[in-house]
Parts: sequence; C-alpha cells; structure tokens
Amino acid sequence: MGSTETKTDVPFALDELTIPQYHSALIHRRTTCAATITAYIARIHQYNSTLKAILTVNPNAVHEAYQKDQELASCIDNTDKDKSEPTLRPLHGVPVILKDTYTTAFLPTTSGVQALRTLTTDTSCTVVQNLLNKGAIILAKSNLHEFSLEGITLSSLGGQTLNPYDLTRTPGGSSGGTAVALATNMGLVGCGGDTMNSLRSPASACAVVGFRPTRGQVSRQGIVPVTETQDVAGPMGRTVGDVRILFEAMRGQDPGDPATLNPRRYQPVSHIRASKIKLGVLKDYFSDGTTTEGLTINKAICDALARLGTNSPSIDFVEIPHIPDWDVLRLRNTADTQAYEFRTILDAFLNSQTVTTPHRSLAAIAASGQYNPQAMTAVFDQTLQGGEFTPTSPEYRSRLERIESLKGSVERCFQEHGLTALVYPHQKQLVASVGCTIQPGRNGILAALTGRPAICLPAGFSPETPSAPLGIPIGIELMGQPWKDQELLALAQEFESVLAARKPPILP
Repeated sequence: MGSTETKTDVPFALDELTIPQYHSALIHRRTTCAATITAYIARIHQYNSTLKAILTVNPNAVHEAYQKDQELASCIDNTDKDKSEPTLRPLHGVPVILKDTYTTAFLPTTSGVQALRTLTTDTSCTVVQNLLNKGAIILAKSNLHEFSLEGITLSSLGGQTLNPYDLTRTPGGSSGGTAVALATNMGLVGCGGDTMNSLRSPASACAVVGFRPTRGQVSRQGIVPVTETQDVAGPMGRTVGDVRILFEAMRGQDPGDPATLNPRRYQPVSHIRASKIKLGVLKDYFSDGTTTEGLTINKAICDALARLGTNSPSIDFVEIPHIPDWDVLRLRNTADTQAYEFRTILDAFLNSQTVTTPHRSLAAIAASGQYNPQAMTAVFDQTLQGGEFTPTSPEYRSRLERIESLKGSVERCFQEHGLTALVYPHQKQLVASVGCTIQPGRNGILAALTGRPAICLPAGFSPETPSAPLGIPIGIELMGQPWKDQELLALAQEFESVLAARKPPILP
C-alpha cells in the first residue's frame, strides 16, 4: 500500500501541491506560509468570479500565515542540529477550504441561504477546532447546494457554481464549491458534508477525491445539519494521501456528537495485508448502456478495473449478483430520511445557544422568501408539511427498520463473498448541465444509509468536446467495512497510484 507521506525537494510550485510537498518546501525555505496563502487568494480572485466556488475569504488568513511562519522559524532555531529537520504539526500552515456549513466563530455560516447570510456562532464546530489545533489555516468558505439538499451546487447566496472542466455543466454537489476550489488549485485541501452523495458527487465531477467516513468517525457538532441518520462530515483533496492526512486531523470522539462515542472506533487497525484483496463489482450500479453517456462511463470504469487487475495481481474481482433491495431508486423512495428529519434537526440547530440569526426555524426562512426556490427539492416542501413527514410518523419508523435491514443485507454480502470493498461508478451518467435542477444517476445512497465508509477518486474522462477540452471527469467509488476507514483509504491510494487519472482543468 502507498505511504501517506512523500518528500520532494523539487522547486516549489503551487499547482497540484500536496501537504508533504508543501511542508518540505517550508522546511527547506522554498516558500513561506504567507507567500502560499497570498498565492491561493490571488487564484481565488482570478477565477472565482466565473466559477462561483467561494463565498467568503478569511480576511485574517494572511496574518495567520505570518504567525505560522514565525512558529516555524522558532521551531527550526530550536531543533537539535543532529536532527535532519524539524517536526511540524500535521496541518501546519495548510490552507483549508470549508463547505459553508461548518460553523466558524470568525466567519459567518450560511449554508448558501440568503436568509442566513448574517448567521454567526460564538464558537467554531468541533472539526474546525481540531483543524486549528493541528496547525491549519481556514482560507475560505465555499458555495454549496442550498441547505445541502441537491447535487448541482446552486444557492441563493452564491449562485450557480460551474464545473471547471466544462463551464456548461454543474460541478455535482452539494459540496461542489469545495471540489471546484480544489480542482482549480484555489486551496490545498477541503472539508465537505455528505447526506446522500455530497462529498463523492462533486469529487466524481471535478476529478478530485472525496471521502465519506464511517458515520461516527468525525464529529458533526456545530455543522449545519440535514439529518441525524445520514449526515457525515469528511475530507476532500486532490490526492488520497492528502485526504488521509486531513481525515486524521478531523476525526475523533466528541461528547457533542453521540455517534462518535461508539466503542468500535477503537478497534485496532490491521497493518497486515491479506494475500488477496477481493473487490465486489456492483454491476447493478453501472449504466444499463442505453445512452452514450452511460456507455462512456461503463467503459471508463471497466478500463480502470482492467488496469488494476493487470497492475495489482493481489486484487481479485467478483461480480455481485442482482440484489433488488439495493436498487437506488427504491432506497430513495423507501429508506431516505431527509424529509422526516430535516426540519426538526435544522430548527434545533438554529435555536442552539451559540447561534445568532434572525431566523429561528425553517418555517421562518420559508416565510422570508430569502432562498432560491429552484434549488429546493421535494424534501423542503415535505418537511414543512409536518404530519406524515415527522420523526413520530409510522412511515419514518418503517424507514429506519428498512435501513437496519439494509445494513444486514450488505454485511451478509461482504461476508458471503469475503469482500474488502465494493466497487462501482459513482454516477451512471455524466454530471448535469447548467439549468438542470437535479443530478440523477448517483449511487451514493448505499453508503449513506448503511453508514459505511466510501471514497470516490478519479477514474478517467469522457471524450473531449468543444466545451470540455479534456472531457468530463468520471469517478470510481469504493465502499468498505464500518470503522475500517484506514484500510479503505490505503486501498484507494493503491487504486490512485495505478490509475493516475487526475488532470487539472484548462483555465483561461
């Protein structure tokens, strides 16, 4: 398996920078935190007016970078001369892009909603506190699909974020602003959220890596919620290695989020690689091949698997037979909990003691009219209806029972076939064009409902077109075993080393 750290002393270059490269450049004085942060801000100013990826730049980011440079200088001065180099905190000076659902005491938190443009909090969420403690600099907060309810990254506050590989298309979502910022080198790494597909969809559409951890690995305390059952927070980056570093900084137990108090989080990580890794190819999640786009995606994923089979002889593939209960549309219609939990959990967040906002309920936001109706989904209207769409309804309880049944079904499949992970395309069709109100064909719901870790990374591109000079990115997804996040990340890093499929977009 690949290591999470590599070092290089090549001349410093901002494009496609990784955390280990950045830290090496800092230690060997090829750059400074202040120079790097300034360069990223310049890129934001250069491209964001077109792409609409960023909502807010941290006005104190450069000052914080100067402080990090002083810390490093002091660390170097105090380092034992017998040591080769000083030891930095894992995220020392690393500029992080946050989806604008992560509360920050020093910046507003809006969830992309015009009505929440002045929402502030007395404290930052647990993840942000963790990142700052590990040395990170919060560079900016990114646009998202309003309330995190869909996958096209359209909001009343930030407008329509555009896909940098094809400006006529959306970037997926809901964490699309973070993905676009990373794809275009506006930041080093980023944080997103995932209720159904929201970390992995924009990763697939923007040729970056999006990781949905096991539910409970990362605290959700202080993050604007959609559901209790399905929400997770997770890392994004241009490489799996950077995602691994960021994940380690984000995760941890937190009394503010009971899901993190699971004793399974302490099970030992196996560093012994099995002689064979068995991956279940979930053919039901491939396109049926009736469209050109579907055929394009199938070919890209099949080609990627063929390369992996050739270059990684320790990986075996087994085709998973048809399982009707795993059908994506069936799961959305019978198990998704968003409409039943959204209003209750959002109202609780808006009324928490640390939050200051003129709107204390979803109903008040709806009455204000300060939101984008085109960005809303059926969930928005349903959850406001109450009645059936509440946590006390029989249908809600039935959905929770279906989720438990689904968890058992997936576990039996893993055990029966001796699987390390399932593998499939994240989407059955290419990312939607601007003007579409939904992003159909996404396969992320299986991990979202079962709480299993899943990662999407670049697998290839569609054929080039006049509006897409490199083609449209296509992502491959791996779903693993609960609480075995590190094993899944290591496997993804091996995939990445073989596929080497990321290409930065061509920007004007």
